[in-house]
Amino acid sequence: MNILYINNSLHLGGDTKCIFKLCKEIKNKNKVVVASSGGILLKDFLNLGIKHYKIKNPSIINIFSIILNISKIKKIVREENIQLIHSHHRLTTFISKIVSYSTGVKVVHTQHVCINNKFFLTRLALKNIDIISVSDAAKKILIKNSRIDRNRITTIYNSVELENENKIVDSILVDKKKRYFTIAQVGRLVQKKGIYDFVNIAKEVKKTNENIRFFLIGDGEEHGRVKSYIKKNNLEDYVYMLGSKDNVIEHLKYVDLVLLCSYIEGLPLAPIEAFSQRIPVIASSIPGTSEEIVNGINGYLVSAKDIEGFAKRINEVYEDKELYKSLKRGAYRTFIMNFTSEKYINSHLKFYKKIYKRD
Repeated sequence: MNILYINNSLHLGGDTKCIFKLCKEIKNKNKVVVASSGGILLKDFLNLGIKHYKIKNPSIINIFSIILNISKIKKIVREENIQLIHSHHRLTTFISKIVSYSTGVKVVHTQHVCINNKFFLTRLALKNIDIISVSDAAKKILIKNSRIDRNRITTIYNSVELENENKIVDSILVDKKKRYFTIAQVGRLVQKKGIYDFVNIAKEVKKTNENIRFFLIGDGEEHGRVKSYIKKNNLEDYVYMLGSKDNVIEHLKYVDLVLLCSYIEGLPLAPIEAFSQRIPVIASSIPGTSEEIVNGINGYLVSAKDIEGFAKRINEVYEDKELYKSLKRGAYRTFIMNFTSEKYINSHLKFYKKIYKRD
């Protein structure tokens, strides 16, 4: 099958990681090309031998860009003999749907987040499109708020890339791991990830436990403000910012516990990455994330923004060694049962074939 993967950009995010994994795993038996406005991870696709077409970033909405993108994607479909477009952004899906009217190409959309706004735009973009939802929570929101036909939505849980040629791990993390229990949050430094809560949790834990160190792995628009906030609270020797890493799994090998303080997710990759390395996760009890974490089995769910609740669970896991060992076993068992690469790829290929064969 000839497949075009399309997204607004190839940024450091879960959607790009998913596209990369799909390209890597199916390119040997399928023709795969990618279209986006580019981004920091473009080089990874090019190194993989994936052909990339540059389009205007559809997130910047104006009629000129929309017309240019429609023309460009239509040209790609015809020149590359594309049979199926798999879009990962609702605006690229809307544009792809327009292209399908004149080319007959099949269009598939992946819903990566539990949306909380723009329901009409979502309905306009996704109506009569076959959809992959990364969680049942995201699926329910599409059905309820955007009135999407439930029969056109299939849930496929995410997986993660476990191999990376880059084995270099930040020396700060390596050094602190020798002496301390290490806790990390992996993700973009943006408000919705609860990054200030992460710092406040560290501050709360520090009151009773000096044997733990906290690490933020990721970058984003809040980087400078988070750095200042850490300094303001005199936590420079307790909370460390490691920046963005293209080999998260290698860094997780030096982490004992993962936190996820987000306010909104679809099906976050961070817990899956953690589970693959036998690391328990303490996370906000929000839609999507609650499908990954089972209390007392592979981690704990805590009400979002509950600083003391997070700190309490951290101390419980730290102090009870048998509990920690049990959570580690449960974390890996969860990964094997639900989030392996084989299950992820096979589910996508089965979905593609079903859509392509439909009249």
